[in-house]
Amino acid sequence: MTLGERIQSLRKDAGLSQEELGEKLGVARQSVSKWESDTTIPELDKLIAMSKLFHISVGALLGLEESEGADRELTDRELAALEEIARKLAQTKAGEETPEEPPKKRRWPKVLAALAVLVAGVALMNRISSLENQLGNLQYNVSNIQNTVSREIGSISSQVRNILEEQNSVIAGKNYEVAGMDFLENTVTFVLTTTPREYKEGMKAVFSAVGLDFEAVEVPGVLGAGQTFTAELTCPLTDDITLSVGFVTDGAVVTQQLGRETYLLSQTQTDVMGNLAWSVGGTEDGVILHSLDADIWQTSGGSYKTREGWQEITIASGALRLWVNDELYWSQEFGDPVQLFTGTGIQIPTEELELKVGERVILSCLYTDTAGREKETFVDGFRVNKVGKPETLAPYDEDWENNYPWEKQE
Repeated sequence: MTLGERIQSLRKDAGLSQEELGEKLGVARQSVSKWESDTTIPELDKLIAMSKLFHISVGALLGLEESEGADRELTDRELAALEEIARKLAQTKAGEETPEEPPKKRRWPKVLAALAVLVAGVALMNRISSLENQLGNLQYNVSNIQNTVSREIGSISSQVRNILEEQNSVIAGKNYEVAGMDFLENTVTFVLTTTPREYKEGMKAVFSAVGLDFEAVEVPGVLGAGQTFTAELTCPLTDDITLSVGFVTDGAVVTQQLGRETYLLSQTQTDVMGNLAWSVGGTEDGVILHSLDADIWQTSGGSYKTREGWQEITIASGALRLWVNDELYWSQEFGDPVQLFTGTGIQIPTEELELKVGERVILSCLYTDTAGREKETFVDGFRVNKVGKPETLAPYDEDWENNYPWEKQE
């Protein structure tokens, strides 16, 4: 079977017309027709493209790997094609054209050797690429397996821990909830309930609350129906409170944690955010402040949960205040928060204020929230740096030692 006959057979087996094969290879239908009639021989890149398209090696396409007739002598046209391929391969490697030579039948062993090297190289590169893809997929699968195993181990560990805690627990039932908060006194009140796993006559219960910044607060439990102890406990309102119960029997105390609250205070806080925009002129040792605008563009409210549900906390009233070198320079009150949080700029009179290197300007907001708490918070500010330019201040600049101007006034 000639090369043209093999191309025609493979094309038909693939269900392609000459025109469709030509489109896939980027040639005209006439070129495919000439190949199949053995009028012309495909270029090397077309042979490689057809080998990939038909999923066979270049050697098989050329008839070099057929089991039958493998020892047959090549036709003059096939020999010419092989010499032409080898010649172009040599030209590509040398980077220069060499004169064409008429095909010589006696040179075909060298041509076949060169082509065999080419075919082997292409096959090796394809194999390496395939192995790299397989390795990447394997690494991805291993990573997924590791993550899955880690999650499963974590889940199992958590389940085992819960089972052990339940087995070792001295509590058959427990519950607590926030009954209320006093924001002016900065306290929180809990209602706590617990039932011991084994009740003994004369047993007592002591409920406690412990925080990072306050000592333990304890209250005795009241025994009720179903051998259940209850108590109402008031302690300082902070961000980390641990609630526990201790059962006292014949002088021995067994204590167990009921729960932990970590963000009670933070959840209730409100805040104001904004920025300053300024226009300055330079001087020999600082700047002159020509204009200053304040823009309050965001606020955040607070909330807390009670028996009646979630309660919202917002800003009720307050004032914007400008500090120059820790001294109050300007203030503007607002009775309705809507007046402040419109997103429009507020012009602050500066009267050509002169600032020297190292001096600073700070905008703060002093406000009262709907819980009755008063707070002053940093909004924005700048310092005149060593080269006489305004430099924006961070809210917690290390140079401040965490002391704001209003804190120094207290």
